[in-house]
Amino acid sequence: MHYFIGKNQDNHAPISNGSVLAWLQQYDSNCRPVDKVSQFFFPNFDLSSALFDEPGSYIMVKDHHEKIWYDPYGTVREEFGQVGEIVSMNSARYINGCGIYEVVSHKGNTVVKTKTWAPSNKNVLIRSIQVKTLKTNPTTVSVFPVVHLKNIVQKINNTFISRISSNQWLAAAVFPNSKGITGDIGKAVTGGKISVFEHSLIPVPLVFTIPLNVPNNQYSHPVYQVFAAGSTKKEAFLELQNVMKTIEKSEQHTLQEWEKWHSKTIKLNTLPPKLEYNWKVSNTLLKMSLQENGTPILIGFKPYQGNVWIRDSLWIVSTLALAGHMEEAVKSLYATLCYLKERPDQNYYFAYNVVTGLPNEHAFENDTTGLILYGIWQVWSLLKDQTMLHDMWNVIDHSANWILKNRDSTGLILADAGIWETFGPHLGELFEHMTWTSAISSFGLLKAAEMAEALQENDKAKSFRKGAHELIESIEKHNVHNGVVCRSKETNLLDASVTLFFSEFPVFPKKWLEPTVTAIQKRLEDPFIGGIWRHESLTTEEGDLKPWTGPTFWLGEAFLAAGDVKQAWKYFAHNYRNSAFCGLLPELLYSRGRARGISMPSYSQSGVIRSLLFSQGLFHRN
Repeated sequence: MHYFIGKNQDNHAPISNGSVLAWLQQYDSNCRPVDKVSQFFFPNFDLSSALFDEPGSYIMVKDHHEKIWYDPYGTVREEFGQVGEIVSMNSARYINGCGIYEVVSHKGNTVVKTKTWAPSNKNVLIRSIQVKTLKTNPTTVSVFPVVHLKNIVQKINNTFISRISSNQWLAAAVFPNSKGITGDIGKAVTGGKISVFEHSLIPVPLVFTIPLNVPNNQYSHPVYQVFAAGSTKKEAFLELQNVMKTIEKSEQHTLQEWEKWHSKTIKLNTLPPKLEYNWKVSNTLLKMSLQENGTPILIGFKPYQGNVWIRDSLWIVSTLALAGHMEEAVKSLYATLCYLKERPDQNYYFAYNVVTGLPNEHAFENDTTGLILYGIWQVWSLLKDQTMLHDMWNVIDHSANWILKNRDSTGLILADAGIWETFGPHLGELFEHMTWTSAISSFGLLKAAEMAEALQENDKAKSFRKGAHELIESIEKHNVHNGVVCRSKETNLLDASVTLFFSEFPVFPKKWLEPTVTAIQKRLEDPFIGGIWRHESLTTEEGDLKPWTGPTFWLGEAFLAAGDVKQAWKYFAHNYRNSAFCGLLPELLYSRGRARGISMPSYSQSGVIRSLLFSQGLFHRN
């Protein structure tokens, strides 16, 4: 079920260089096909940092030899301007799996190719636009880059300046240099009379006009649409002026920078071309989820944009380390731990806003400490940097001690919402003694013991190991029935997350593997569309059960651990079939086959990397 980005309006393909982030879509809010930049973010990758007004930025083209406009919104009202044909999406991809996004679309005989990228170390987004014809005939066209600005506070030559806040400025222009017209789009592109707003405090569309010659059998020379952001007007304007000087070489330089970064990635055995592309795209998405200070955030969809989820951030951090990107992994780990704030019970809140740094959780979960211990260990185990351990020892010791002190009479970690945020009084659910929480705590304690020994804290290491083994004993006593690992002490229902403790976090005995995998395959696989549900008796905002990308990868990994390669690749292949044309995977599938959350760098794109590493025996977990 391949689809283009945007079939669900929460889905976006991101472009980022750490300083700026853009959301790209191929469909508008009514699912009309449009190739657009729906939003541009600076200085934080947070909804409060959005620079464009709705509906973002897109392209219109008039072929002077044809009667049909390339006009995705049907804006033009000419007698022969619109003849019942919508824009058709031909292809979407990240070039070579790197951070340049290309879309090819057409209407009638007019083909439009856009490439969008953010040059490294600049607060700039560039979009190139090229035109050719389906019939490969030469022609002349007018290209109209359109951008909806929140306001215009100044025009400097043909550069338009927009101010969003005291430290958010946007400069917009095109190359070759062209006059921009603000106001009614239909009149602007057809030469009608129009009022020009050169100083406007209200949202206003801005249209540039560039004539082009389209040669026989080839694309035209590119038109460049440029957006530069800055914390002052001068900074934004100078950013734009500087990038204009080398703009014709920017795409090549950006691609080279990405290829250089990818050369540091761990080498896999030869993969089929499609898997090689997914591998590179997934690594690209990990890097694009990092802000300039290293903070790993969710970049894919509302309302979670700009949130630092400790679990997801640590998943990103550890995957970066596993894939060989140690510099980014270390920087991101330090950035993530800087967000930690203690709850009243001394555990840590698990979600924060990237701008305010304030907690924004909506459920109660006790797995944070175990995940912190795992994340620190995963980076340290590959780097073996004792300085890092000394820097983080207080967090390691605090997390391990919280686990030891917060088991009740069952021997399990205190009841909570587990991994899925779908339990608690706010949803009419009682907390449970979740298997996930106690098992990840056990794994975390084992890794804390290794790190304690590296610092000669041998008594603590002994205590941590003892606690880890006691947690597994308690899980066996209360949460395992006839060899099947269940969701919690309170129920025999299943939870897909337990499969990870046979593969990536191997703390469960092998004797539980086959019964658990068999039960999960029988009871958690969607009978209609395939894939694996998170768990039974699921409560979500949609009120239904739908398969998720992460759990589907995890079950595949569990089959690999059981030695069943055929079954493993059945589930891996299911995820790839449900990817977008550009290679991004959704978080989950909603009804009517619409995916939610394209470009989730944690469970989805990390799942590609971790499952491929696991399948080739390269997952560092010992």
